Amino acid sequence: MSKYFIGIMTGTSADALDGCVVSFEDKFELICSASITLDGSYKMDYEECIRAGFKNTNESKKLFELENILNQKTIELINLLLKKAEIDISQVSSVGFSGQTVFHTNEKSYQIGNPAYISELSKIDVYSDFRNFDIKNGGIGAPLIPAFHKYLYAAEKDRLIFNIGGIANGTYLKKDEVAIASDVGPGNCLLDYVSSKSFDKPFDDGGSEAAKGEVDNLLLKQLIDKCDGMTYPRADDKQDYYRLEELFTKIEPNSLLRTLAELSAEKIKDFYEYCGKPEEVIFHGGGTKNKFLMTLIKNKISGFVRTTDNEISSKFVEAAGFAYLAYLKKGEIFKTKL
Repeated sequence: MSKYFIGIMTGTSADALDGCVVSFEDKFELICSASITLDGSYKMDYEECIRAGFKNTNESKKLFELENILNQKTIELINLLLKKAEIDISQVSSVGFSGQTVFHTNEKSYQIGNPAYISELSKIDVYSDFRNFDIKNGGIGAPLIPAFHKYLYAAEKDRLIFNIGGIANGTYLKKDEVAIASDVGPGNCLLDYVSSKSFDKPFDDGGSEAAKGEVDNLLLKQLIDKCDGMTYPRADDKQDYYRLEELFTKIEPNSLLRTLAELSAEKIKDFYEYCGKPEEVIFHGGGTKNKFLMTLIKNKISGFVRTTDNEISSKFVEAAGFAYLAYLKKGEIFKTKL
């Protein structure tokens, strides 16, 4: 029987395609990992499509072009991983492919990326469309990684695992059971948007620009008020947060970033408190590279804080999580035509 699984992930930050080869045969084993950068134009076009909300045919054409890029990059990454792991496709059971989310509600989700095409070219079965699969089976389609969080971190003590991507989500493990899992706040998406628009940078590296600003308390209160009523559990869409842009007027860019960093940290703190302040809090995702944001979070949390890096690099947790979903067969299968 084929023992390896490949996970391919690109998140709402849309800045890279991450992948890994893993085994779950005896215990979790990361065989290798790799990442392919998605250039700035991909991210910019993706963001434009989301913000336009399918209002004209230009966005549909642009999404088609983005999907072609994503398909080709995925095939490239699969081949790179096979070469790096020094394994043949016959040794790979399946690929878990996240796709790139364009919109999401509790009833319907849409991702670009063609798993049937990827399966055909890679000659490996592909599991995908995980969000709609989850909705069909009684879930709300997000977050999807709590099962993997449980696999890695179920223990005799309570733990809270946060993924800080474009949107932040958390999994509260009450010993060995998932007590609740939910999207919790904007994570990186608003920070990346302002950094791109005001500083011509895809993200605020280390939070250096935010650190130069001051919190605008009036704006922060308005942002928090707008988020009131967003109960747990829930699945957020980036549009939920982009609508807050109307409040950004007349705020100096560094102070805007500083205020948005405070918002992201506050929403993480809120979920931490909602879960009863577990004694250990574990982080992964791109947000862990924002040292300023992580300092804000640590100052708001009384529990022991660490990243997943002892078990797996925080950058590749979601990719491994999608490999685990393929292992569990928790998605639609697209079988290769041999």
